Amino acid sequence: MSHSTKHNQKQVTSSSLAPKSNRRCSTSEQALIEQILSEPEFFVPSPLLRRKHAQALIFDDVDEVPRNSTSWYCPAIDCEVTNSKKRQMLLSREQEQILFRQYNYARMRVSKLQKKLNRKSKRTRKDLDSLLHWHSVAQEKREHIVECNLALVLAMAKRSWAFGEYADLVAEGNIALCKSVDRFDPELGYKFSTYACRALSTAFNRFGKNQLKHQHAVRLDDDAQPELVHAENEVYESSDVLEQVRQAIRDAERELTSREQDVLRWRFGLHAGHNPPLLTLAKAGKQMGVSKECIRQIQLKALEKIQESLEIQLHSDLLAS
Repeated sequence: MSHSTKHNQKQVTSSSLAPKSNRRCSTSEQALIEQILSEPEFFVPSPLLRRKHAQALIFDDVDEVPRNSTSWYCPAIDCEVTNSKKRQMLLSREQEQILFRQYNYARMRVSKLQKKLNRKSKRTRKDLDSLLHWHSVAQEKREHIVECNLALVLAMAKRSWAFGEYADLVAEGNIALCKSVDRFDPELGYKFSTYACRALSTAFNRFGKNQLKHQHAVRLDDDAQPELVHAENEVYESSDVLEQVRQAIRDAERELTSREQDVLRWRFGLHAGHNPPLLTLAKAGKQMGVSKECIRQIQLKALEKIQESLEIQLHSDLLAS
């Protein structure tokens, strides 16, 4: 394939991002513009977004991240996702950074245009076209990231202790996933799944508690009892998964330095024969005679080693558990 052909196949470049002007906005576009201007746009700031020629750096000087089909996705049915499809959907850390940087850059442009247009009584057609364009880019990048993490929601929903309609549980997980995409900072150095798993667990726990409250408030009929038994069985089945996770963490300990083990021991109680007090970054730094920032850096490096060990040894569905 020639270089010119490859260039033509690239989905988004700085030249293709130039909005078209000199045209009238349709009624539907005008309604969308008013909606965008009424809802302040949030984005995760970073020094890269403020750099000169940031648009070219973020959109041109990177490889294209492929967008896979989601025809397999069926949130209403508890079905397995094959390992080949999981591998196809998983993003590398570099691909995640590309998409999240593009997403935040587009949102930053929308935010700036919102402030500019809301200050002016007369809005130029060029600014309105630019607003619609960057809003569209932001939505496309958000959808791309979400699609690549749908399997994570299904895997965690399947192994959640919460009972009830599977589709309702997946819906809660999808909402939590979208919020995680909006808030994730790609410059922190760890993978999005590490951040999203905690948000999904919190959402599923909240869903389960609400289900239990409803369960106590309403008398159950006989048809609902088997569902409770099934939920209890899920807890026992998950013990095998938890043991595999523990084993993977024990294997990762061999790669940790003594200082990294000490930090995790004081911060999370890992690598300890007894239960030590769980300390804040500042208190752990005082205990070890180093700064709070030094503890944070050591902790991040140690957790990355454990994360890499988990990704190597476990399938993505087990890791999501």
